[in-house]
Amino acid sequence: MSKSYDAYMKLDKSKYAGEFVGMCEGEVVAHSTSLEEVYRATKEACGPTRVPFIAQVLTADCMLL
Repeated sequence: MSKSYDAYMKLDKSKYAGEFVGMCEGEVVAHSTSLEEVYRATKEACGPTRVPFIAQVLTADCMLL
C-alpha cells in the first residue's frame, strides 16, 4: 500500500469526522467538508511528482455497507 494509506489507517480520525482528508507522503495537508477544496489543496501540496490521497471520514452514526 501507499505511505499515505498506511498513515491514514493509523490516523486518529475523530477530529475529522464528516470531512474529507487529503494526505501527501503520509502527512495530512488538507481537511474540509468540501471535496473540491480538499482536492485542490492536496494536489497543490503534493505537486506534480507525488500522488494525492483523499478519503472521506465517516461520522460515528454512519454505516458503510
